Amino acid sequence: MTSRLKTGLVLAGGAARGAYEAGVLSYLREEFEPAFGRALKLDILSGTSVGAIHACYLAAMNHDPQQQIRGLLAHWHAMKVEEVLRCSFGDVFRIIREALSKPAPHARDIQYGGLVDPRGLRALVGRGIPWLQIGRNLRKGHLEALAISATHVGSGNATVFVQRKDGRIPQWSDDPAYRAVATRIGPSHALASAAIPVVFPAVRVRGQLHVDGGLRLNVPISPALRLGAQRVIVVSLRTDPSARGDKAASSAREEEREQAVASAPFLVGKMLNMLMTDRTDQDLGRLRRLNAILEAGTTAYGPGFAETLSAALHPHRSQPARYIRELLVRPSRDLGELAAEYVRTPEFRKRSNGLAHRAILRLVEREAPREADMASYLLFDGGFADILIDQGRQDARARRAQWERFWSEEPQNVAEAAVMNKPDSATAA
Repeated sequence: MTSRLKTGLVLAGGAARGAYEAGVLSYLREEFEPAFGRALKLDILSGTSVGAIHACYLAAMNHDPQQQIRGLLAHWHAMKVEEVLRCSFGDVFRIIREALSKPAPHARDIQYGGLVDPRGLRALVGRGIPWLQIGRNLRKGHLEALAISATHVGSGNATVFVQRKDGRIPQWSDDPAYRAVATRIGPSHALASAAIPVVFPAVRVRGQLHVDGGLRLNVPISPALRLGAQRVIVVSLRTDPSARGDKAASSAREEEREQAVASAPFLVGKMLNMLMTDRTDQDLGRLRRLNAILEAGTTAYGPGFAETLSAALHPHRSQPARYIRELLVRPSRDLGELAAEYVRTPEFRKRSNGLAHRAILRLVEREAPREADMASYLLFDGGFADILIDQGRQDARARRAQWERFWSEEPQNVAEAAVMNKPDSATAA
């Protein structure tokens, strides 16, 4: 009988696009797990922005997997733009006043800098997650670690907030642009991770301003690995490059973009895409190369190869070299395109007539005909969430064979067997 591998779940940032992640998790809990025939534990949760909010919710509900997914889906189904994007003309004037006037001496304790009134999101995060249950789940062994990333305003560096049972952090990176902080994670950490610049205000954590973690670490694979994950599920919110269609379709899309390039909403949407840098392919590419080296080395030199390689690389790595099993799920359709289609439907037009709702309609009208990147980040709407949830389920379902290999407790190759058959493999970091 082999030792059970520690499983990490990595959730990307993307604001309203995050409903896609709920769809992937719905497939895992409601379809795959019953068919697979056993409970599937998520040991290490790592998220950024909306992925951080999801990771916190999952951590708090990890003792009850079925209620975990039912609650997550219910939150997205009930989402309303006006509840999350509370914005009035007074907020616009406030932004102008902040830009032109000197801050008051007492302004240090006020969360300024965003166009949207954050009280709606605060209430959603505050009442929607049983925060104290995170610590209980860690103490009872339902969870091993929770990590969420934010961007420190003062330095521009990535900060990863980590909560573990022992309150400590394992050996971390020596990169000064990337630090880990042990803490008891609460609403302020999640709000900081999700504070899209200009849209939501920066949030003070321990007296220091932080904004959206997606600016520096949008798909936080590294924290999950440093916390001991031996296999990782990665959910990205960027379209699979291989699903973009033929050259003729790509040329038509480029022509539409050229026609829309003078539009400010179009440029802001593309800017958000660039800011929310998704390095999934690069990170997984490095992981796969290391896996290939370990597999070839173990085949040639025996089961001690990984330890020998770790010793040789020790000055350059904070963690031992080990084989990591991975599963990537990403959209097969462009989420900006799905947003454009949905906003133009009668259903969306009938849902509300508030300022945020009208602003999103105007944004889509001014973007390219088949794209709504800006709107897709702001469309906190139950109808759009349902579309993304369904897309997430479909894309996850299409990888059924990969899910089965991923959750198998049998080694997939000689490098993995060398780790899994060691007596201490269940606790190796």
